[in-house]
Amino acid sequence: MATSRHNITLDPEVYEEFCRYAGKKGIKISTWINQQMKEFIEEEKMIEEFRKKRS
Repeated sequence: MATSRHNITLDPEVYEEFCRYAGKKGIKISTWINQQMKEFIEEEKMIEEFRKKRS
């Protein structure tokens, strides 16, 4: 799987806190963001399907 790089803007305090907790579990921010985006996409697809079936 190919990856692409993107710049994101984060609140410095939120980023530092995330790193503090995620680092203890060996989680990288890019891995976490990727997973969150996948979950968001799946939820949106489910909502779209639900709306199509209701119409």
